[in-house]
Amino acid sequence: MSVIINLRFSEENTAADYFGEQLVKAGYNYHGNEPMYSGILGTELKADIYIGCVFYQRLRHMVNDKFQVRTTGPVHSLTQQPIKGRKRAGGIRFGEMERDSMIAHGTSFLLKDRLMNCSDYTQSWICKACGSVLSPLSAISGSGGAGVVRCKSCAVAAEGFEKQGETWEDGEGLRWKGGENVAVVTLPYVFKYVLSLADTNW
Repeated sequence: MSVIINLRFSEENTAADYFGEQLVKAGYNYHGNEPMYSGILGTELKADIYIGCVFYQRLRHMVNDKFQVRTTGPVHSLTQQPIKGRKRAGGIRFGEMERDSMIAHGTSFLLKDRLMNCSDYTQSWICKACGSVLSPLSAISGSGGAGVVRCKSCAVAAEGFEKQGETWEDGEGLRWKGGENVAVVTLPYVFKYVLSLADTNW
């Protein structure tokens, strides 16, 4: 049975004083802090546990208004990462603390899927010798080896007396040798974007 109390409280006549006196009359502590005992061990719990009147305010938060699900969808044209905003089918923010929590629970594959495969997955050529991520400016795929990407940083200009097949010609008519120790790797597109900014000293 619920009882509706129609009282007006003020700075002099506070609600804490009123309900504190009601608790004392009922045999409880004035501030509502009662010793509680463990039902398993029978020892007193070392914590302040409030027993008394509690005021609840109903907040209208419905799941249908809050839920957000996305695998792939619209991406930002510059970084190729998911856009923000639930109404635009955007992604949910996943910060460093969330990442650390996932790693602590051993979910590295889930991190890779959420933060790269469903975000800004891309493939790029990397030089195994110098470790450079090859951009169109640092790679050679000339007419002598059509479709073959080579590292321009590791390649050296041909001196003219090499055997046939050891050199190739780039798009500018220059002969090169070496630089073919490259491989395709997967990485986030935004990483390539940051590297491009570093290359241009922007």
